[in-house]
Amino acid sequence: METVACGMCGSSRARTVLRQRDLALGGSEETFTVVRCRACGLLYLNPRPDRTEIGRFYPPQYFADEQPKSRSELELRLKRWSNAVKRWVREDFYGYPGSRLPRWARMPRRLLLWPEQARRVFRGREILPWTGQGRLLDVGCGPGGNLASLQAQGWDVHGLDASEVAVGRARKRFGDRVRMGDPVATEYKDQSFDVVIFSHALEHMHDVRAVLKESRRILDDRGLLVITLPNAGSWEAKLFGPWWFPWELPRHLYHFDRRTLARMLEQAGFRVVRMRTGVGSLFFMASLERAWTRRLGRPLPARWLMERVVARPFCLLAGHLGHGTEITVYAVKDGVQGEGDNGAAG
Repeated sequence: METVACGMCGSSRARTVLRQRDLALGGSEETFTVVRCRACGLLYLNPRPDRTEIGRFYPPQYFADEQPKSRSELELRLKRWSNAVKRWVREDFYGYPGSRLPRWARMPRRLLLWPEQARRVFRGREILPWTGQGRLLDVGCGPGGNLASLQAQGWDVHGLDASEVAVGRARKRFGDRVRMGDPVATEYKDQSFDVVIFSHALEHMHDVRAVLKESRRILDDRGLLVITLPNAGSWEAKLFGPWWFPWELPRHLYHFDRRTLARMLEQAGFRVVRMRTGVGSLFFMASLERAWTRRLGRPLPARWLMERVVARPFCLLAGHLGHGTEITVYAVKDGVQGEGDNGAAG
């Protein structure tokens, strides 16, 4: 274990926020401590596993493969129709290539699709805007589930992960487009990608600022950085305290809120163009079940009713007010001459 200073301002002055064990995977009775920097407010794990020992907290089952769902013929037909609607939404609202319709014919379709697009935004199901040539790097790609979805949408996907297990599984589908390595020294050429994404990955990094600076180097000058991670300033984090599911100790080394994430991006040379918080109830229910079973020693009753009557309305309200349990941020390079609109603000 190593003791570290704040990863954003370098201060060693911090106060303890919580202590908790590895509740997600178990396997250790160690207690881990999250502290808050007294100078800048960043939350981080201290002490923490160093780079040589962090691997033991990522057992093979952490990188579970997604199993294909068995569907009836009717379900397959409905799925094909749903995929077609999603494709039209991507083309008409997010700039994806592929539409064969002339411009005059796309306007009526766009009007017909507007209610579906509004519903998707309200439900937190927004789509990654098409950027540049579609060259995309997923940092912390795991076994490649996200890569598969993005490739199906037309992206030229590449992946990077530090786990030998995860990279081995991802390479079965994507070959040498998935690399194993340190995200601080990727060995990609300058401006190799139009989009770099971190989907629940940045909080696992030992040196977040260095990782973001490297991402800036390999991102095209008109490219887009997209980060999704837990919101430590959310209403759920405050409500559930040490039982909040996304603490994920000790794998999550940093815990951001909207303010500290924006400041870290600014230090790395990025400018935030949009930030939103999630409206899903997955983490709420996981946190509620954990708190209930750990404190009361029995299963959560009426789970179905609890989710629909309590969790979903609470999360929908919190997310749209900027207090949801998950942050998604869109950022571009700051100070780059000629940077343009990449659709992230839409």
